Amino acid sequence: MNTWLKSALYGALIVFGALALVVGLAIAGCQQAVYPLARAFGSPPESELVRCRTAFQQLQSRLATSRVRVEPVYCADHSQTNRLWRDDLAQLLVREAGTRTQARFVISPMRPDVGPTVFGHNQLRYLWERATAYSHWLQEAPPGADYVWCVEIFGAKGTVGAIQIYIFDAKGQVAYRRLFNSHQFGTNLSMESEEPIRLVVKTLFEDLLRDPKAVFPPYGVG
Repeated sequence: MNTWLKSALYGALIVFGALALVVGLAIAGCQQAVYPLARAFGSPPESELVRCRTAFQQLQSRLATSRVRVEPVYCADHSQTNRLWRDDLAQLLVREAGTRTQARFVISPMRPDVGPTVFGHNQLRYLWERATAYSHWLQEAPPGADYVWCVEIFGAKGTVGAIQIYIFDAKGQVAYRRLFNSHQFGTNLSMESEEPIRLVVKTLFEDLLRDPKAVFPPYGVG
Protein backbone atom coordinates (compact mmCIF):
# COMPACT_ATOMS: atom_id res chain seq x y z
CA MET A 1 0.00 0.00 0.00
CA ASN A 2 1.26 3.48 -0.85
CA THR A 3 3.03 5.14 2.10
CA TRP A 4 0.79 8.23 2.01
CA LEU A 5 -2.39 6.13 1.81
CA LYS A 6 -1.21 3.84 4.60
CA SER A 7 -0.33 6.80 6.81
CA ALA A 8 -3.70 8.44 6.15
CA LEU A 9 -5.52 5.18 6.88
CA TYR A 10 -3.69 4.64 10.18
CA GLY A 11 -4.30 8.22 11.17
CA ALA A 12 -8.00 7.86 10.38
CA LEU A 13 -8.21 4.67 12.46
CA ILE A 14 -6.68 6.45 15.46
CA VAL A 15 -9.04 9.40 15.10
CA PHE A 16 -12.11 7.23 14.69
CA GLY A 17 -11.09 5.07 17.62
CA ALA A 18 -10.84 8.13 19.82
CA LEU A 19 -14.12 9.49 18.47
CA ALA A 20 -15.79 6.15 19.23
CA LEU A 21 -14.76 6.65 22.86
CA VAL A 22 -16.13 10.18 22.73
CA VAL A 23 -19.43 8.93 21.33
CA GLY A 24 -19.68 6.31 24.06
CA LEU A 25 -19.25 8.95 26.71
CA ALA A 26 -21.72 11.22 24.95
CA ILE A 27 -24.35 8.51 25.01
CA ALA A 28 -23.82 8.34 28.73
CA GLY A 29 -24.74 12.03 28.91
CA CYS A 30 -21.26 13.52 29.09
CA GLN A 31 -21.17 15.73 25.97
CA GLN A 32 -19.86 18.79 27.76
CA ALA A 33 -17.39 16.70 29.75
CA VAL A 34 -15.74 15.34 26.60
CA TYR A 35 -15.95 18.65 24.70
CA PRO A 36 -12.20 19.38 25.27
CA LEU A 37 -11.34 16.01 23.71
CA ALA A 38 -13.51 16.72 20.68
CA ARG A 39 -11.81 20.11 20.31
CA ALA A 40 -8.39 18.45 20.56
CA PHE A 41 -9.25 16.20 17.62
CA GLY A 42 -10.27 19.09 15.40
CA SER A 43 -13.91 19.89 16.15
CA PRO A 44 -14.69 23.65 16.16
CA PRO A 45 -16.02 25.51 19.21
CA GLU A 46 -19.67 25.05 20.10
CA SER A 47 -20.36 28.69 19.18
CA GLU A 48 -19.38 27.88 15.57
CA LEU A 49 -21.42 24.67 15.59
CA VAL A 50 -24.49 26.68 16.63
CA ARG A 51 -24.02 28.92 13.57
CA CYS A 52 -23.53 25.84 11.39
CA ARG A 53 -26.79 24.29 12.62
CA THR A 54 -28.69 27.47 11.83
CA ALA A 55 -27.15 27.68 8.34
CA PHE A 56 -27.86 23.99 7.72
CA GLN A 57 -31.50 24.38 8.74
CA GLN A 58 -31.80 27.26 6.26
CA LEU A 59 -30.15 25.11 3.59
CA GLN A 60 -32.76 22.42 4.20
CA SER A 61 -35.63 24.83 3.66
CA ARG A 62 -34.16 27.03 0.91
CA LEU A 63 -32.08 24.78 -1.36
CA ALA A 64 -34.86 24.04 -3.85
CA THR A 65 -35.30 27.74 -4.67
CA SER A 66 -31.63 28.70 -4.42
CA ARG A 67 -28.91 29.58 -6.90
CA VAL A 68 -25.93 27.32 -6.28
CA ARG A 69 -22.39 27.92 -7.54
CA VAL A 70 -20.36 24.73 -7.87
CA GLU A 71 -16.58 25.06 -7.79
CA PRO A 72 -14.30 22.85 -9.90
CA VAL A 73 -13.61 19.64 -7.98
CA TYR A 74 -10.13 19.55 -6.43
CA CYS A 75 -8.34 16.25 -7.14
CA ALA A 76 -4.93 15.46 -5.67
CA ASP A 77 -3.02 12.25 -6.30
CA HIS A 78 -0.33 12.25 -3.62
CA SER A 79 1.77 9.62 -5.40
CA GLN A 80 2.33 12.12 -8.21
CA THR A 81 2.45 15.88 -8.56
CA ASN A 82 -1.11 16.02 -9.87
CA ARG A 83 -3.20 18.77 -8.28
CA LEU A 84 -6.15 19.44 -10.55
CA TRP A 85 -9.32 21.53 -10.37
CA ARG A 86 -11.67 19.48 -12.56
CA ASP A 87 -14.59 21.07 -14.37
CA ASP A 88 -15.79 17.70 -15.68
CA LEU A 89 -16.42 16.44 -12.14
CA ALA A 90 -18.19 19.69 -11.27
CA GLN A 91 -20.45 19.06 -14.26
CA LEU A 92 -21.10 15.53 -13.02
CA LEU A 93 -21.92 16.90 -9.57
CA VAL A 94 -24.45 19.28 -11.11
CA ARG A 95 -26.04 16.48 -13.17
CA GLU A 96 -26.35 14.17 -10.18
CA ALA A 97 -27.66 16.86 -7.82
CA GLY A 98 -30.03 18.12 -10.51
CA THR A 99 -31.97 14.86 -10.32
CA ARG A 100 -32.73 15.54 -6.64
CA THR A 101 -33.46 19.27 -6.40
CA GLN A 102 -34.85 22.15 -8.43
CA ALA A 103 -32.00 24.43 -7.33
CA ARG A 104 -30.39 26.44 -10.14
CA PHE A 105 -26.77 25.39 -10.60
CA VAL A 106 -23.91 27.25 -12.21
CA ILE A 107 -20.30 26.04 -12.47
CA SER A 108 -17.69 28.58 -11.48
CA PRO A 109 -15.33 29.51 -14.34
CA MET A 110 -12.52 30.14 -11.83
CA ARG A 111 -10.93 27.90 -9.24
CA PRO A 112 -11.17 28.86 -5.54
CA ASP A 113 -8.47 31.26 -4.40
CA VAL A 114 -7.20 29.16 -1.52
CA GLY A 115 -3.63 28.23 -0.73
CA PRO A 116 -1.94 24.81 -0.65
CA THR A 117 -3.00 22.47 2.12
CA VAL A 118 -1.36 19.81 4.25
CA PHE A 119 -3.68 16.87 4.81
CA GLY A 120 -1.71 15.32 7.67
CA HIS A 121 -3.07 12.40 9.71
CA ASN A 122 -6.26 13.97 11.06
CA GLN A 123 -8.97 14.27 8.43
CA LEU A 124 -11.42 15.89 10.83
CA ARG A 125 -8.97 18.67 11.68
CA TYR A 126 -8.16 19.13 8.00
CA LEU A 127 -11.87 19.31 7.16
CA TRP A 128 -12.50 22.22 9.50
CA GLU A 129 -9.26 24.06 8.76
CA ARG A 130 -9.96 23.81 5.05
CA ALA A 131 -13.54 24.96 5.60
CA THR A 132 -12.14 28.03 7.34
CA ALA A 133 -9.87 28.76 4.37
CA TYR A 134 -12.77 28.53 1.91
CA SER A 135 -14.92 30.66 4.22
CA HIS A 136 -12.33 33.45 4.38
CA TRP A 137 -12.01 33.41 0.60
CA LEU A 138 -15.78 33.74 0.13
CA GLN A 139 -15.99 36.55 2.67
CA GLU A 140 -13.41 38.48 0.66
CA ALA A 141 -14.97 37.61 -2.72
CA PRO A 142 -18.78 37.37 -2.40
CA PRO A 143 -19.98 34.53 -4.65
CA GLY A 144 -23.06 36.09 -6.21
CA ALA A 145 -25.02 32.95 -5.34
CA ASP A 146 -27.06 31.67 -2.41
CA TYR A 147 -24.74 28.73 -1.84
CA VAL A 148 -21.28 27.55 -2.90
CA TRP A 149 -20.37 23.86 -3.09
CA CYS A 150 -16.76 22.64 -2.91
CA VAL A 151 -15.63 19.01 -3.23
CA GLU A 152 -12.15 17.53 -2.82
CA ILE A 153 -10.94 14.04 -3.74
CA PHE A 154 -7.56 12.87 -2.45
CA GLY A 155 -5.78 9.60 -3.16
CA ALA A 156 -2.66 7.83 -4.33
CA LYS A 157 -1.83 5.77 -7.42
CA GLY A 158 -5.30 6.41 -8.77
CA THR A 159 -7.12 5.11 -5.69
CA VAL A 160 -9.28 7.38 -3.53
CA GLY A 161 -8.18 7.79 0.08
CA ALA A 162 -10.32 10.72 1.26
CA ILE A 163 -13.21 12.90 0.10
CA GLN A 164 -14.45 16.18 1.55
CA ILE A 165 -17.53 18.24 0.69
CA TYR A 166 -18.26 21.76 1.92
CA ILE A 167 -21.32 23.96 1.41
CA PHE A 168 -21.26 27.66 2.31
CA ASP A 169 -23.96 30.29 2.30
CA ALA A 170 -23.57 33.64 0.53
CA LYS A 171 -21.68 35.09 3.51
CA GLY A 172 -19.17 32.25 3.71
CA GLN A 173 -20.81 30.52 6.68
CA VAL A 174 -20.43 26.75 6.72
CA ALA A 175 -23.86 25.24 6.08
CA TYR A 176 -22.69 21.65 5.54
CA ARG A 177 -19.49 19.65 5.58
CA ARG A 178 -18.78 15.96 5.42
CA LEU A 179 -15.73 13.72 5.20
CA PHE A 180 -15.45 10.27 3.67
CA ASN A 181 -12.69 7.69 3.82
CA SER A 182 -12.25 3.93 3.45
CA HIS A 183 -14.82 3.35 6.21
CA GLN A 184 -17.45 4.53 3.73
CA PHE A 185 -16.08 3.39 0.36
CA GLY A 186 -13.45 0.71 0.94
CA THR A 187 -9.92 0.65 -0.48
CA ASN A 188 -10.52 0.20 -4.22
CA LEU A 189 -12.42 3.31 -5.28
CA SER A 190 -10.92 4.73 -8.46
CA MET A 191 -10.19 8.44 -8.70
CA GLU A 192 -11.24 8.29 -12.35
CA SER A 193 -14.67 6.78 -11.72
CA GLU A 194 -17.93 8.69 -11.18
CA GLU A 195 -18.62 6.91 -7.90
CA PRO A 196 -16.92 9.46 -5.57
CA ILE A 197 -19.27 12.18 -6.83
CA ARG A 198 -22.29 9.91 -6.64
CA LEU A 199 -21.40 9.04 -3.04
CA VAL A 200 -21.13 12.73 -2.14
CA VAL A 201 -24.50 13.60 -3.70
CA LYS A 202 -26.31 10.59 -2.23
CA THR A 203 -25.02 11.30 1.27
CA LEU A 204 -25.71 15.04 1.05
CA PHE A 205 -29.36 14.56 0.19
CA GLU A 206 -29.76 11.90 2.86
CA ASP A 207 -28.27 14.30 5.39
CA LEU A 208 -30.63 17.07 4.29
CA LEU A 209 -33.43 14.97 5.80
CA ARG A 210 -31.71 14.73 9.18
CA ASP A 211 -31.94 16.90 12.26
CA PRO A 212 -29.31 19.69 12.31
CA LYS A 213 -28.05 18.39 15.66
CA ALA A 214 -27.33 15.04 14.03
CA VAL A 215 -25.31 16.67 11.26
CA PHE A 216 -23.56 19.14 13.59
CA PRO A 217 -23.64 17.37 16.98
CA PRO A 218 -23.61 19.56 20.12
CA TYR A 219 -20.07 20.14 21.34
CA GLY A 220 -18.79 18.17 18.33
CA VAL A 221 -19.73 14.93 20.04
CA GLY A 222 -21.94 12.50 18.18
